[in-house]
Amino acid sequence: MTNIALIVLDTLRKDAFDAEFDWLPGKRFDNAWSTAKWTMPAHASLFTGKYASEIGVHAKSEGFDCPELALAECLQQAGYTTRAFSANLIVSPVFGFDRGFDTFEGTWRINVNSKNLKGWKEILETNQSSTGLERYTDVLRRAFAGQYRIRASIKRGMRNRSHDLVGKRTDDGAAKFLEMTQKTEFGDNEFLFANLMEAHAPYTPPNGTTEASSYDEVAATLTDNEPDKEHIRKAYDEAVHYLADQYQRIFAELKQDFDYVITMGDHGELFGEHGGWRHLHGVYPELAHIPVVISGSDCKGMCTKTTSILDVHRTILELADVDAPSRGQHLLSEITDQPRLVEYEGLRSARIRMMQKAGYSSSLIETYDTPLIGIALPRTYYGYETRDGWEESGSPAVSDPQKSLEECRQTLDVREATNDTVEIADAVKQQLKDLGYA
Repeated sequence: MTNIALIVLDTLRKDAFDAEFDWLPGKRFDNAWSTAKWTMPAHASLFTGKYASEIGVHAKSEGFDCPELALAECLQQAGYTTRAFSANLIVSPVFGFDRGFDTFEGTWRINVNSKNLKGWKEILETNQSSTGLERYTDVLRRAFAGQYRIRASIKRGMRNRSHDLVGKRTDDGAAKFLEMTQKTEFGDNEFLFANLMEAHAPYTPPNGTTEASSYDEVAATLTDNEPDKEHIRKAYDEAVHYLADQYQRIFAELKQDFDYVITMGDHGELFGEHGGWRHLHGVYPELAHIPVVISGSDCKGMCTKTTSILDVHRTILELADVDAPSRGQHLLSEITDQPRLVEYEGLRSARIRMMQKAGYSSSLIETYDTPLIGIALPRTYYGYETRDGWEESGSPAVSDPQKSLEECRQTLDVREATNDTVEIADAVKQQLKDLGYA
């Protein structure tokens, strides 16, 4: 079997990638697009080969709970050892993204090694029916029965405590993932997935010289209260530079054990373009245009045809010789120039509650909560809906791009949104808030 590594550099803009990753060998896909403007639906597409609306995994229906087999499940059933590492809370067992992975490692942001790793406070709170000594003896009984992984929980707690004592934790996954790749004895039939968060706010690399002061992306987008654009972008660029340096070392390790290494972004970031900040809202090209590079012995050159996250899904299946449904095309074979959609389903419910609490009017919230869609077409064309109407760039190969968009939309087998939200602990909610997800 073929060993395959899939590395997602979260929130990495295409222009920032081009500036810092020119050293990365492989075949580049210069006109590649995400299916969404944020992590959850983009990864859901990456793991299923379908649009987020088709599998019902997006802002209005959170959690990777679709009936379709996940990519890792398909590979696992085919005999692959499946490993994952994530620095992003969204791509973790909390939201169901551990499906099909034999092991799932993570950073200090959240315990993702197992859903059964718990803190003492959380454990004791589940034993409210007992009092005093009974509560502690009940915990020990459950631990010896295997219900709680106490030793692992203590080890993680001590490690996190040591981080707190020595100083601020500013690396968002790259250094720990490098350590993982150096220590892991990879064998044959390996699939490795990783999500690294250095390019995600708050942009604080260990060697950064620019302090990226926190700002409210909602206020920056909805009001005239904008932060310093040049300052924030400089902090972001420093974070990307650090990521590129670390990834060069990571890639050197990966190429020793993997036949193919796929490096890509999941979405971009806004720095005041179109009046927007971070990746709060919309399907703007700065959010949707992503880098994709496939590195391997037979991979070189540049592809300018319209491609998508969906195609990465199909490519991995083909490289692994696994048969499973996918909207994508095999990127290392002859591909046709196909239209690709970018979807925005609206705001997360937690975001809406925060905006209501902050005093934003219902009518204003509704305008930002309205679904939008964009389409990438041959000849580097991108057209997209905005709050103010239709915008576009490039020259389309068709006479009516909006008609093409509607034709593509009609092919979607939309899964009805459940409006369900995954139940998460308060500590996780705070981490999501710190990252701008709430």
